[in-house]
Amino acid sequence: MIVIAIMGIIAALAVPSYRDMLARNRLKQAAEGLKSDLQWMRAESIKQSCNLRASFTEGANWSYQIYIPPAAAGSACALQHVSHGCPAAATANCNIKTVSSTQYAGTTMDDPDFFSAPETVAEFDFRRGEARRSNNSLSHGSVEMISSNYKVKVMVASVGRVRICNEEGSTGYPNC
Repeated sequence: MIVIAIMGIIAALAVPSYRDMLARNRLKQAAEGLKSDLQWMRAESIKQSCNLRASFTEGANWSYQIYIPPAAAGSACALQHVSHGCPAAATANCNIKTVSSTQYAGTTMDDPDFFSAPETVAEFDFRRGEARRSNNSLSHGSVEMISSNYKVKVMVASVGRVRICNEEGSTGYPNC
């Protein structure tokens, strides 16, 4: 009976740290996934000779979409529209990938800020892989990913470098 009581006490102490570990790991998965997708987006824009954009929706039901913006007929981007199953010379975006919060329970996206118009859109230029604004000037930005006790920021430098830094809690990333 004493052994069962001791096991119960140990289990009661372990459950909160297990939940904390799950929250931290989900946040890290979401942040690493976003970082990886932004790095892929940069490389793909160079490879396809076509600017790619990512649009972010913040909140508990967050999502982001990577897409090819509308393109003129005969351009490299119009060819990419066709290769992704979208009409050539499209007047609408050609969606390549969508990621949503349903894959990362308990995480929230906050404050996507890319100093562009609109601020929730990131764009990589195909010539050098630099982060750009719609007026073609260099830009940078970040997206915050939050869980119950942790907050990290996925940052994009104007030269296109993507990194993750720690804002709150101990996630194993360098501090911002």
